Amino acid sequence: MTFYQELQLNQAGSKNLLKKSETLKEKLYHMWVYLVKIAATMAFCFFFVSIFSILFGNENSIVGVVVLLCLMVFRNADLGIHTGQSTMLLALFFVIMTVCPHLANQFSPVLGMLLNIAALAVLILFGCHNPSMFNQSTLVLGYLLLYGYDVTGKSYQMRLVGMALGAALTCFVFYRNQ
Repeated sequence: MTFYQELQLNQAGSKNLLKKSETLKEKLYHMWVYLVKIAATMAFCFFFVSIFSILFGNENSIVGVVVLLCLMVFRNADLGIHTGQSTMLLALFFVIMTVCPHLANQFSPVLGMLLNIAALAVLILFGCHNPSMFNQSTLVLGYLLLYGYDVTGKSYQMRLVGMALGAALTCFVFYRNQ
């Protein structure tokens, strides 16, 4: 197996290689590849969120986190329905995560709570076609992060652009990988 092929393994595959290593040298090599993979992933995440912060403002760095989470989850996810419908559903999830947390922060506490319940219910019900994939937990986390880091004015306009870009990117990656 080449270095690149080993980098492509998931966590279970990497740990399995470590367990099956017969010599200390082989075990150290597989451990080194695993650590390189972790470092590369961390560097990518750091740069991805930093680029979102630069493009859309520091107050919208959380948008980079949410988009990154969605990309990482939905590149391998299957919503259990036709790919075109799943892609449209993903776009709807981004609309909900973009608009509803902001509106809930603008409403009175009771109306905000009702809107949050309705929005989270849609994310959970339609994002949970295969509960073992835990897609809904990523969507709920993204919603809560955006709710907790609300912005207004020009920052919200930049958030709209960032989330639209994130939706397009996530939908593209999802559709391409299906």
